[in-house]
Amino acid sequence: MSKFIATHAVADVARWKSFDAERTAAFAPFATDVTSYTDPKGGKTVALTVNVHDVAGMQAFMQTPAAAAIMEKHGVLQPVTFLTA
Repeated sequence: MSKFIATHAVADVARWKSFDAERTAAFAPFATDVTSYTDPKGGKTVALTVNVHDVAGMQAFMQTPAAAAIMEKHGVLQPVTFLTA
């Protein structure tokens, strides 16, 4: 299992946080322990950590229209940067 960190800006932090459960469900086929983070100083940069058990599946999903629709709904602004531990 690999831990991934994703960072990106959002249009509205409260809106993004309101979708935590939906985001967890979207990653469930590929990952566990989905955790979201916000800037304690109030900025619009957020982060997400996930323990990925199907890297290829997650990478493929992130290229789909469904993933793009979720990101748009949640107010995700590009670029999204992925890091791995």
